[in-house]
Amino acid sequence: MGKKDNYNYFEEFIKLTDYIVESANTLKELLENYDLEKLYNDTLEVHKLENQADGIVHRMRGYLIKDFLPPIDREDIALIGHKLDNIEDGIDELLINLKILDIRKIKLEVIELVDILIVCTGAVKEIFMNFEDLKNVELINEKVINVNNLEEKGDRIFEKIMTELYKNEKDPIELIKWTTIYNCLENTIDSCEEVGDSIQDVVMKNS
Repeated sequence: MGKKDNYNYFEEFIKLTDYIVESANTLKELLENYDLEKLYNDTLEVHKLENQADGIVHRMRGYLIKDFLPPIDREDIALIGHKLDNIEDGIDELLINLKILDIRKIKLEVIELVDILIVCTGAVKEIFMNFEDLKNVELINEKVINVNNLEEKGDRIFEKIMTELYKNEKDPIELIKWTTIYNCLENTIDSCEEVGDSIQDVVMKNS
């Protein structure tokens, strides 16, 4: 692979975060105007965004195979791409679960967690806006810490929601349904933190 290819991994990471941020915001719009009967058509946009994000990850892996000297360890590039893809997959998984579990009405608590997810994805994008300048350790760490703080806020909200759910919900089927939905959202927020942790590892190795 020669310089004429002009493939920039850092720019591709930013493109990935663009799709993730857009997916999170689209998710909120769908949930605020929720209609199970229209869910299949309504989620096509998220599926499209997921496919576009997958395309970036696949092309990145293709370049890694033939790239003689990537800007950081090829294992780190592959891992970061995979962890970013996990966020996108988590959003898609939530929509799939809504259909499978036959969720007829969205609880306000779901929107509360989605709001945290939106802020987290935006914070993840901010990390990558500064990632190429690996020597700016302080700024990158500041952005990563912000993601970690948001994830902790999400954990506290998740714990409160789950406590109330198991205290008040007596129908075991409903318990299973909403536990699945909330866990899916919490895991997706956790995926944002995992991206930040991977970035910190890379910065430490290259500083």
